[in-house]
Amino acid sequence: MTETQKYKKIHKIALLVALACVLQIAESLIPHPIPGLRLGLANMLTLIAMVTLGFGYALEVAVLRTVLSAFIMGTFMSPTFILSFSGAVISTLIMGFFYWLSGFHRRFRLSIIGISIIGAFCHNLVQLYLAYLLLVKHAGIFVFFPWLSIGAVATGWVVGVVAGGVCRRLTEDPQPDRLAKIPAASGGSMVMHYVPGTSLLHRLPAEIKISAVFALALAVLFFSNFWFYLGLFFFLAALAAVSKTPFAFLLSKTRRYSSLLAVAFLLPVFFNSGANTLATIASFKITYEGLGTGALFASRILFLLIASCLLMRTTSPEELTRGLARVLLPLRYLGISRQRVATILSLAWTAIPHVWETTRGAILAADLKKAKNLRKLLPLLSNLITMLYLNSEPEDKLWQKAPVGRNKDSLNPAPT
Repeated sequence: MTETQKYKKIHKIALLVALACVLQIAESLIPHPIPGLRLGLANMLTLIAMVTLGFGYALEVAVLRTVLSAFIMGTFMSPTFILSFSGAVISTLIMGFFYWLSGFHRRFRLSIIGISIIGAFCHNLVQLYLAYLLLVKHAGIFVFFPWLSIGAVATGWVVGVVAGGVCRRLTEDPQPDRLAKIPAASGGSMVMHYVPGTSLLHRLPAEIKISAVFALALAVLFFSNFWFYLGLFFFLAALAAVSKTPFAFLLSKTRRYSSLLAVAFLLPVFFNSGANTLATIASFKITYEGLGTGALFASRILFLLIASCLLMRTTSPEELTRGLARVLLPLRYLGISRQRVATILSLAWTAIPHVWETTRGAILAADLKKAKNLRKLLPLLSNLITMLYLNSEPEDKLWQKAPVGRNKDSLNPAPT
């Protein structure tokens, strides 16, 4: 593979990561009646990468889009990031196995729809078990299992149908100039959480802040002492004061996760056994032990969200990318190029505003009113994703804005 081909491959991966981030961010704006159940729009790009590029690149897209979208939404190293990252990695590994098995022998052949359903089910299952093991250590959380399973079949089928349609379109008509041009949308912008400053927290190296948040995530999982959480509260409040970030603002940023906090608090309250009964509601006994456990579980999530918000408010995207590359330095012993990771993240970050506007323009241009039922809507969605995939690749001048260096290490291909 020539140097030019390697650069083009890296640019293609960065484009897929940027497009997946845009879809994931757009999906986060849609209300979710059941905690943990998502449409999985970004998983379409993972499936498309797996079919068109290979498993190694699909895993790369799945990992990097969760990291980059967390950067943008301000949830990096938060509980939602941990659940999303773990679910994306494991579901991609399992989908990759079944995709390989389907090509290995006709007896085991599965369609892309079947692989998508398996991936969606595994994604929801992993998130549910991790939420139980790490956040809400109460068996009552498994009351969501039937709903998440049914939802996985429905969302996996939709994602598989759309991804399959996109792959067919890319095979039949791979030239972007054969598709209608997408008009640029005006107005609207990506939400950026970084606020420039000169405080001590702003000047602290990004890799130290990332490592500190990771250490905090481990600490809250192993400590349940009241004084530890009280001290942690004052510590985070002091950091907020140092960075000149109102603590009330940090608390307001957690409102979007109110359903997760409510589940973490209410499950132990209504389903926890205890000797000291406070009140009885219907057949549920509210105990002091249940209230304490619920407050503990909710506090874990709340403090991790606040720490994540502080990280994103005091660290620029470029510093986060460089810091993450330094944190990943030990992975070089596993054959993973930290420079390649930093290159793709930087390119994808540069491309996201362009892809965001292209996506808005495509949605405005698509006549979705014609889709009066699901049968007509899915082909329109396939065409929409295909147009985005082919028409949102930025100009060379835009790629050159990315703060990355070009060296041999950054061009190592992903494992296949």
